[in-house]
Parts: sequence; C-alpha cells; structure tokens
Amino acid sequence: VYISTKNSPVVLEIPPASKRTAIFGSAIDVWQVPVADIGPAGLDQGKGGKYLFLPPGYDGKNTEGYFAVPMDLYGAYIAMRLIPLDGASYSEAAKYAKNINAYPLNQAANPPKGNYIDMADKRIPTLPVYDLSFFADISELLNEEPLLERDKVMGGMLASIDIEKGKPFAPEGKVKQALEKAAKDGFAYLEYTFETPGYSHEIYWSDRQWLGIKQPSKEGFVYDECEYLLLDERGSLFHWVTFIPRHLGKATAYVLGMRDADGELLSGKQNYKFNVPANVPARDFWSVIAYGKTTKSFIYNDANIVGLSSYDKSALKVNDDGTIDIYFGEKAPSGLESNWIPTAGEDFFLLFRFYGPEKAYFNKSFKLPDVEKVK
Repeated sequence: VYISTKNSPVVLEIPPASKRTAIFGSAIDVWQVPVADIGPAGLDQGKGGKYLFLPPGYDGKNTEGYFAVPMDLYGAYIAMRLIPLDGASYSEAAKYAKNINAYPLNQAANPPKGNYIDMADKRIPTLPVYDLSFFADISELLNEEPLLERDKVMGGMLASIDIEKGKPFAPEGKVKQALEKAAKDGFAYLEYTFETPGYSHEIYWSDRQWLGIKQPSKEGFVYDECEYLLLDERGSLFHWVTFIPRHLGKATAYVLGMRDADGELLSGKQNYKFNVPANVPARDFWSVIAYGKTTKSFIYNDANIVGLSSYDKSALKVNDDGTIDIYFGEKAPSGLESNWIPTAGEDFFLLFRFYGPEKAYFNKSFKLPDVEKVK
C-alpha cells in the first residue's frame, strides 16, 4: 500500500489476527524510516484497529480511537505479509486481506471500499536502478517532500549537480556522462558494503558463513537517531532490502547466505546442496529464497520457483532423519526436482527466514549448516 498524507491524514484499517491468519507488516516513510510495525508485533498487538498516518506538523486533532503515527514526510509505503496459521490455505489468507482498507481521514464517516489487486505473476521493481534514473528519482523525491534538517548538507550537494526543488532534472553533455558514471561507481561501492560484514550484516554463528542483519541502533532500524547520521549503514542495507521493521525478531528473523562452506561467493555456474535441519525453531514456518546478486530480486525462471518453505513439505523429499536437502543450480538433480530452486545461471544469495522465531534461534543453540558445493 502506498499512501500520501499531503492532502489529509490517512487511515489504515487492520483486522484482528485470527487463529488462521496473522499479519506481519511495517510502514516506512520515503526516506526508509520505519514509522510503525503492524500486526501482532506492531502497535495493535494482533488485536487489529485503525492506524492514522499524520502529515508533517499535524496539530493532533481527531486522533482519538486511532493508533496515531506522526511522520516527518508525506509519503509512506506499507508492506504486509499474511501468515497462514494452523494449516490455513493461501486462499484463506487472501480472503482475510480484504478486511484491510486505507482511505483519507476526511472520508472516515463513509469509507470507500478498498481496491484489491491480485499481484500473482506480476512484478514490482522496488530497488533502485544504477543509471541516470537513480538521480531522476532523487529529483522527484526532493520536489515532493520537505527537506529536513538532517538532509540539508545533502541538499546543497545535490544543488551542485542541478538537482533542486522547483527545477526540472534535465542533465546534458558532460554532466549527464558524469552522473551515469557516478551511478555505476555508487553501485560498485555498495556491492562492496554488501559483500563485507559490518555494514548491514554480521556473522551470526561464529563457525558458519551465515550472516545476521545488523541492527544499526539500540532504537532499532533507524539511522538518524544516533550521534551522527549512519550513511554507509543505511545505504548498504537498502541496497538489497526494500522493507525493514523498526524491530526484527518479534514476528520474524532472517539470516543471509552469501558464501558456501569454503567461503566462496555463491555462483550461478555452480550446483549446491543445503541441508535444512528437522528442528528449525520457527513457530509458524520457515522459508529459503534465492535472489539474484546483481538485481537483489527474485530469480525469475521457467520453472516459476524462487524458493521453498515448510509449507511445501508434503511435496518435498524428506530424509529419514526429518532433514530436507535443498538444491540450487541451473539444472535440477535427477529425481530431486521437487527439492530444487533454479538459479538460471545468475550469481545469487539466500535469505533463510524464521517466522515466529523461537528461543533456540536467539540463544544460537540452533545452527544452520553451511551451503555445500555439489562436486
């Protein structure tokens, strides 16, 4: 859901969690600051209710009965993952989703019906493209949103390359060429921060290659509430992540797999095996998804498979000890097609998600095995 509070505060109606479906959601502003977590791990604590997103400088009227969410900027993106529980189907979760609604506060007396779009088989690019469009997006944002105190130095730097409020973005000649090169250089630097622990992730288990997402501040995933602005940490995380809650761990936890057991980056030209233990400490479910290393998106392929999860267990080949071997590569191993995630020749990384993470994840008594080359 995308909202803008420029003309009115915006109401977001969230249904209470049921025994069959719950929401894991977050709202972030267009500077990628988490402004509210939603669902059992959010302000409503799974009881549902009405969130009220407030524009900059709002005077505080008409907020009684709402979860008020003050914002420094007008725009916000809200992503909500529906989690089927107790054997619920995805169709049940989709039906539950139609209880979610958003509308301007000035229409609260007679809310309009929501418009629900089936996004199956549709693709939404959510990460920046490192070409001239990168700067065009910045220009658009600068013209739509207020320039906050933290941004004034950057505003001055942008003005030096003709990106200013009230001015069209139309670089020419050497300036255009320089910006195109700068976008490529920026991508190269952010790739370095992505591959290097310490910026947006850190080793999770000392004897494994898996990485945990690094929380930048004791206040959560915020970058402007410390003694200084965390520029590299923010840039590194949102180079490969679209949404992040203010606090990870209540509803979900993630580990990132970028290297195999030998410490080498995962290659699209190589085949791999990953053994998922039988006792994954995930109350709701676990999943593993392969993402293209360059695009940071799903790896779209003819098999139409981007990941596997414990929801797929009935269709997977399970070992006698309850573990599951999952394979990655250009081609499925013979007879194990059900346990295969295609990489389509792309270099890739993995995200292993724990939904409803349990104690053994947090105290690290549970460990995932490293990804192994198939030789």
